[in-house]
Amino acid sequence: MKKYKKQIIDYMIPIFIGGIVVTLLVLPQLVNHIGFTGDDTVFHFSRFYDTAEQIKNHNFSYFQMNYGMGQTGRIINAIYGPFFSYLMGILVLLAGSWFRFQIILTYLLFIIGAIGFFKLSRKVNVSRIVSSIVTILFLTTGYVFYWIYSNNGNCLGAFIMPYVIIQGIDFINADEKGLSWIKLGVTIAVLAQIHLLSTFLAILVLLPFFIYSLVYSKNKKKIWVNVGKAIALFTILTANIWGAFIYLYSTNLLSAPLNFPVDDSALNLFIAGNTTMWKTITDVTLIIICLQLIYVILNYKNEKINTFVTIEGIAFLFISSNLFPWKYITHIFLIVSSYFQFPNRFTAVAYPLLYLGIGLTITELVKNDGIKLGIIASSLVLLVALCNLRSDSIEVNNKVTFERSNPQRIEQMRDKNFKVYFEENEPINPDYLPIQRKISSWKI
Repeated sequence: MKKYKKQIIDYMIPIFIGGIVVTLLVLPQLVNHIGFTGDDTVFHFSRFYDTAEQIKNHNFSYFQMNYGMGQTGRIINAIYGPFFSYLMGILVLLAGSWFRFQIILTYLLFIIGAIGFFKLSRKVNVSRIVSSIVTILFLTTGYVFYWIYSNNGNCLGAFIMPYVIIQGIDFINADEKGLSWIKLGVTIAVLAQIHLLSTFLAILVLLPFFIYSLVYSKNKKKIWVNVGKAIALFTILTANIWGAFIYLYSTNLLSAPLNFPVDDSALNLFIAGNTTMWKTITDVTLIIICLQLIYVILNYKNEKINTFVTIEGIAFLFISSNLFPWKYITHIFLIVSSYFQFPNRFTAVAYPLLYLGIGLTITELVKNDGIKLGIIASSLVLLVALCNLRSDSIEVNNKVTFERSNPQRIEQMRDKNFKVYFEENEPINPDYLPIQRKISSWKI
């Protein structure tokens, strides 16, 4: 009973934290009854509209978009989070309007993200109080908060990334606690069914954990066998995605996503931003990350997991930033600018790794230097989280003010007829549109 009681508590705390944080962030929307149209809202809502209409009319087409995307017949959902798209189609029908759908989905994502990061922190024996603080920090930074502002696809992967890192911790502890190939395979497969590019990020973040386990494990053969099983399970569970890719790209000519100058969307580490999202970072967040790095450098011999996740987090933060030579990279690999597009995507894995390290640092400070220093460190991190929460709230209020200038769109998002929203907000992304010859995505 004690074990189950602890498990219930470890679920209820993050649900409460996620609920409170997301309520504070979307409160201006709730009070004003205003839905947001971000950079990717029309794109994603259009593909969810397509699956909703398929379900409503019992007229299923796994490949062609016969309702969404301006009824162009293009293929998106089949290779862009197919199962998630159908789940969202059900949620759209249950919600009854785009505004309610947006709010409900935001609540669900924040609660899922909060549970994931809290479980990740508890996985490495961080106390409940400290886990709660770093969970708030996680929910108020990067692509997690950016979901409210933009409805960006990478945000969907950011909410799942803590569950991926949990599998990474299992790699480190493989000799002591074993590695579950079922959990590993299922976790990455679920992520692939939500957002395919985030699967690439997940593999990148797990690769150093895998290498570490191979170097230090006493049973390397077992690691290889479990990883092989996980890959086989993942392959089976995602056959609908890679099968669709093979079929489509071998028989069709499809337009690429829009290409962007990647160096313009890298994280700016030289100038403090208003929020820690997209390509900006607040000064307080940068300071706390620098302090974390200094602590790890001074104590790297004593704290294995903390050192590992912090160094990996710093590496991803560096790659996501304007310190990395992205302009040179895109000259060599042109595909980066169209299919990866934005280097700041790497912050979706950098931030949870670094925040996990911060939680471990506070835990070690309490253990080695006493509760007083632990309280000071916890208070400092909580202050950073609250500063980010305040900055995020200001951005949400600014977004509400901006949306008020378009009362017609506000009413469209409230309308029970989902199609009304797309009459004035047409999806213009050329992604995966069937074409007869190779042509620039911007020209399309």
